Amino acid sequence: MKRFFFLIIFAAAVTLSPAQVSFPSGQLNAKCIDLTGDAAAWPVILSFSVRDEASNSFTLSKDALVQIKKFSLLHGKVREGKLFFAKLLKAGARVFAPEELQRAISYSSEYGTQIQSGNFTELTRVGGLYLRSLELIRKEIEQKRNENIDALIAEKNGDVNKRKGFLGEWNAAQKGEMLAQADGIRTGDASFAQLAFTDGVEVMVDPNSTVVIRESKMDKLDQSVRRDIALVKGSLLTKLTESAKERNNFTFQAGTSESQVRSGKFWASAVEERRVKLSNYDGTMDVSANKGKVQLKMNEGTIVEKGKKPLPPVPLLPSPQLAWSGIDSVIYSDNFILRWSAIANSAGYKIELCKTKEFNTASKSFSPPQTTFRLENIDLGLVYVRLTAVDKFGLRGMESPVYKLMRVEDKLSPAIYVNGWDTDRRYTALSKLTVSGSTEADASFTVNGKIVSLDQNGVFTLGIAVEQSEKQLTLKSTDRSGNSRERLLSIVPIDSNRVITFDWNCPVEGTILIPATGEISARGTAYPSMRITVRHGEQESSVKTDSQGNWAISVQHKKGIQLTLVFESISDNIIVATKTYRVE
Repeated sequence: MKRFFFLIIFAAAVTLSPAQVSFPSGQLNAKCIDLTGDAAAWPVILSFSVRDEASNSFTLSKDALVQIKKFSLLHGKVREGKLFFAKLLKAGARVFAPEELQRAISYSSEYGTQIQSGNFTELTRVGGLYLRSLELIRKEIEQKRNENIDALIAEKNGDVNKRKGFLGEWNAAQKGEMLAQADGIRTGDASFAQLAFTDGVEVMVDPNSTVVIRESKMDKLDQSVRRDIALVKGSLLTKLTESAKERNNFTFQAGTSESQVRSGKFWASAVEERRVKLSNYDGTMDVSANKGKVQLKMNEGTIVEKGKKPLPPVPLLPSPQLAWSGIDSVIYSDNFILRWSAIANSAGYKIELCKTKEFNTASKSFSPPQTTFRLENIDLGLVYVRLTAVDKFGLRGMESPVYKLMRVEDKLSPAIYVNGWDTDRRYTALSKLTVSGSTEADASFTVNGKIVSLDQNGVFTLGIAVEQSEKQLTLKSTDRSGNSRERLLSIVPIDSNRVITFDWNCPVEGTILIPATGEISARGTAYPSMRITVRHGEQESSVKTDSQGNWAISVQHKKGIQLTLVFESISDNIIVATKTYRVE
């Protein structure tokens, strides 16, 4: 690796600056590029500027220009450092200098924050720390690459053991430990381990699996690697970066099979030496066993049984697709039913859940035979989900997209909507009333304590017989988080005798009105949500009852012309009663 030195002495490099620089606000972007080489550094320019509100312009004093020159030199070094940071990663910084690497990442993030705040003093300090950290990483890599170090136990969960050398004893493994040639790793029930090799190879070791690094040698001149990994039992998923795939002379052994790997991703499963399954997702794998050889192309698999040649390659099954409208889903309870598309010729499916999108930490897996599965005891927060179909040979198919499932704490009670009810009391002249509405689709819904079914959208419909007296309905909706809401509805029958009981402002003899004035008026108390209409000759007038059912109406007296009162239930849209009079 070429040496990379950083100069963090800026004052000596500052050239003479003009007395001051002024520019309009519209030129801020261009001026920022001119002074610092980076348009994103505009908060720093503003922090040194004096603004003239009248002209909407900025002025940089001579001292400010000196400080900006210092910043520009530092910022240029930091930007160069970020390019060098990528080279350090490729050179094995994640394995050889993990602690200093994390410090550099933190400094880089903090530097960006200080740029946005325009804090020159703090960004100068943090920028210097970042550059020094990169140099420490470089030195640490140079020192450690001469050691016999090859793989880092990057992640582990549960019962994971390591063995130093082919004849060593199995001891508890710790995250961050190194494994070299001839070392092995073993996982127990419900356990998981991830090996990160220095050249960009990752091996995810599934539960109840044993993996041995038979050989792993690095040529320090061209960084090429000769690697031989053996899967003794269990299963694993191996990923290679593009550069690792090109540089590696990778031999993979499982059971009686031996594979030359030019693949970026493959899965293997072995039951001791008896039966080996191989699924290749990228590039090629040349699989040899018992003097037979096949080549697996992208998305092909094979089976190797003890004493037999590899089976001819078979296409891997396509990936199932979850029945979600998008790649993300938010849930409010600790259980959820997954549904996905059926894959022809599949013998079952595998569901994987993990806290990381890369599925490189401890994960849960399930193997349902059907296309639905209820997840239970889902933790709060984000979990990633992916699916594969498994064929009749037991080969794992192509992976689905990675879906995100976010479980959030639900403290809100489910709403209950009732169609056409402005209030929770309904006055009706019907003998049977249809009450419809909606609540949360997956809620438990009851009416007066009895369960009522909801459709897939949470819609309910009730047929209610109207009785002679007021009837109450208690609607209750309970979501899967246990939050409940009740709504009390009252159904009041309309009595037509009450409706047609009212008073006139003149004498009445049966159905004959005898007005004494030029105006005829009536008033009464019926029910809320009613309309009363009076027709007298060519005159017609309507009023609505108030919240108590009260009403009053009047027309001009027309002698000898019939007068009719019509009482209508607005919510039912029917006429409840009609009264007709002859006017003297």
